[in-house]
Amino acid sequence: MKVLFLGGFAASQLPWVAPAIEGDVEISALGDEQDRDRAAAALSDADIVVSEAWRADAPAAPRLKLLQLPVGGTDMIDKAALPPGVTVCNAYGHEIPMAEYAIMAMLVWSHRYFDIASAFRGGSWRDSGVMNGPLHRELGGLTVGIVGLGQVGRETAIRAAALGCRVIAANRTFSEPPQGVSEVFPLAELDGMLPLCDVIVLCVGLAPETRGLIDARRLTLMKRDAFLINVGRGPVADEDALYTALRDRTIGGAALDVWWQYPNAAEPGRPPSRHPFHELPDVIMTPHCSAWTEGMVKRRGADAARNIDRFIRGEPLLHIVATT
Repeated sequence: MKVLFLGGFAASQLPWVAPAIEGDVEISALGDEQDRDRAAAALSDADIVVSEAWRADAPAAPRLKLLQLPVGGTDMIDKAALPPGVTVCNAYGHEIPMAEYAIMAMLVWSHRYFDIASAFRGGSWRDSGVMNGPLHRELGGLTVGIVGLGQVGRETAIRAAALGCRVIAANRTFSEPPQGVSEVFPLAELDGMLPLCDVIVLCVGLAPETRGLIDARRLTLMKRDAFLINVGRGPVADEDALYTALRDRTIGGAALDVWWQYPNAAEPGRPPSRHPFHELPDVIMTPHCSAWTEGMVKRRGADAARNIDRFIRGEPLLHIVATT
């Protein structure tokens, strides 16, 4: 059984995945998938490919049966380009740090941490209770709306509820509220949930029905001091509309860890957006790093290895996202 780690990111995960594979496999890695000749040769006899991407121009892979993603997102997979008979599975392990990031962002926003700390470093006591400074908010008692009740959404709900928040959620499939959630709205009724929320956390992946989900109209449904957190995918929020709302302060602020543009070989310093979000004072910006912890990498590696072993043994696979 031949396992190919294809692409720079997948190859970088080999030290975490390969040692955890128990089955008898022959492992190889190709970090530069743009090397067409080497990629074609490597894919010609690969039974399993570990990669976060599969593009329309991928070389033929006649023996491929399992495409194991070392990540959770599937938006870089062109399913139509895969050969028939392939099962695509993703990996989990990212939900804990991403939920922690969302809670961190809520606390930083509600307590005005950066603004207060910056002023005090500059010598100002303006925010001190001793000086009768302006009050800031407590997170407890606020209503947190979570869009998407997958692993990340559920872990965020548990933590927000533990801090005393009222947690409501919108999900594509309607279900009984999970732990920490008091009410679940069908995603089709998102318009009814947004006006209730002090904080909105976007945890959904990118799909045709979620692209531009938070558009100009829905931004107007939010409270003027609402705080938007996006740990899902950048294009779930309309880029132009969100920038305008933050610039004009028609919502209270945002924490953005996912973006509309990413660096590539031709443009390693590519900005995250066409708009200068970095100039806006009420925006927390991070470079798609909310999940990037040692614990996450270990859990994902074990997850991927476990699935490869299940495939070798002919057992049911975990986290199936597509079949061809």
